[in-house]
Amino acid sequence: MSTQSNKQDSSSNSSSSANDVAILLDLDNLVIGAKQINLAFDIKLVLEHIKNLTNGRIVLRHSYGDWRQDQQLMRDLATAGFVTQSAIRLNNFSKNLADMQIVVDTMETLIDGHQYSTYVLMTGDRDFTPLVQALRKRGKQVIGLGVRHTTSQSFASLCDRYIYYEEIVPAPQLNDTQVEELLSNSLQQLLNGEERVRASVLKQHMSDASKGVFDKSQYAEGSFRRFLEKYPHLVRIEQEETTIYVTRPEKEKKPPTPLHVRYRRGLKKQRLRVIKRETRFTILKGMLRHMTSSDQIRWRELIDTLHEEYKSQEKKISKNAINAVMLLARRAQVIHTLKAKSLSTAPVLLELEGQKLVQDAIIRCDAAYVKGILELSEEFDEEEAAVALYYEPHFARYIKTLIKNFERLGL
Repeated sequence: MSTQSNKQDSSSNSSSSANDVAILLDLDNLVIGAKQINLAFDIKLVLEHIKNLTNGRIVLRHSYGDWRQDQQLMRDLATAGFVTQSAIRLNNFSKNLADMQIVVDTMETLIDGHQYSTYVLMTGDRDFTPLVQALRKRGKQVIGLGVRHTTSQSFASLCDRYIYYEEIVPAPQLNDTQVEELLSNSLQQLLNGEERVRASVLKQHMSDASKGVFDKSQYAEGSFRRFLEKYPHLVRIEQEETTIYVTRPEKEKKPPTPLHVRYRRGLKKQRLRVIKRETRFTILKGMLRHMTSSDQIRWRELIDTLHEEYKSQEKKISKNAINAVMLLARRAQVIHTLKAKSLSTAPVLLELEGQKLVQDAIIRCDAAYVKGILELSEEFDEEEAAVALYYEPHFARYIKTLIKNFERLGL
């Protein structure tokens, strides 16, 4: 009677544990590997997949690794019923210590009285190959789970079944705004300096830029050409024989550049950069003041002196602006320079005399600007010239007066 009862108890225990599952999670291998490919590790997702796959009861849940690396993950594991064996890395041998803990705990389950039919080793480390062999030798089913780029193929092939974490993670989806932005950015980068590129190159760029998300989205289903045809405002399709190219859509012609802008650009090419009226008047006055009080001053010295003066007065006048006005004054024959190794070391001398130095200097510099505009190939318009030099068209009459006085000014 007692023998029969014992047999029944044994049969009952065997039946209850026939489909029990033990999970051993290598945190360093799996979780860190997932982070390296920008995937969050979701333990709930893993457990649900294992339950559906084994149709069993997950009894043992152990994890091993440095608990400090992700506090939220540790909380998620604890909530999911995992016991974490801490293996904080202090040196290069710490990893081996965690591996040894996994092996020892697994082997202890074989003699602790509870029979597990399936062992899930969440790792891709080939160091666990002997453990897989030992478990299978004892009739256990071994399932491996890891991230593809950290998984040893020899280890994966030895398991009864191996699951890549990437394949069970739901594919992230792009919304309409995100996919249009992805297409726009990819086109901008690929067509920078290029007239067109192959459509296949664009598709690969979109895949790489989205880390493969585009490939798994609904937008990548079917013909890539049909996908592109939905965005005529972003891309134009060209086909030569069997090759499809993409280029920018034909845009409306840009309005012509205003004449006054072309005047300023033309003057700049002549080294007559237009400095705003108030600023150039200030610089001319300062330049004349220093030159009349000094027997000789060099080009760079005058620039530095004026710049420090304006800086102390909290005037935002750059050295480049001072240099531009001095070049204009030299062209206008307000000043001239003596020969030197470079312009920066050249002595600067004043050419004007009389009681109205500032007024004469301003008129001569304005006339030099106008003469420079007249030498351009562009059509001449007094109002546009006034906007170019003074930002206001009503100075057109003044410009006409300057032109009449070219001969008197010797320009």
